[in-house]
Amino acid sequence: MILRIVAIALPSAVLLAITPASPEVGPPFVETGTIEIVTTDEDGELRETPVWIVVLDGQGYVRTNDSRWLANIRRGSPVTLRVGANEMTVAVAENEDPRVYDRVEEAFKTKYGFMQRVMSTFRISTPTVLELTHP
Repeated sequence: MILRIVAIALPSAVLLAITPASPEVGPPFVETGTIEIVTTDEDGELRETPVWIVVLDGQGYVRTNDSRWLANIRRGSPVTLRVGANEMTVAVAENEDPRVYDRVEEAFKTKYGFMQRVMSTFRISTPTVLELTHP
């Protein structure tokens, strides 16, 4: 079993906890440029949204601003990643760590190149970074 060390910052201390590492989001999801993230709208309809994905240290990350699919996730919708006929149900957590945000931004710039750099230059708001794990 792979373990990871998690730092928990409290006002007067930093606690370290050893937890099982989150299962990785693997191929074909990390090997493609665009995946579909599938959520369920309030009315029960599936929302299938193409998104970019990057992987850092075995963790998949996607980003969004105030999108309908983010609202679905916050409401508790199940989340599935899809590439062609391949699907994977994932757990999603918002990651607000600025160090992770910076690494994710750099990974998007490296993977998606010019288009990502243009989008970053004209961005109106900071996107929400979502960490994906395979339960």
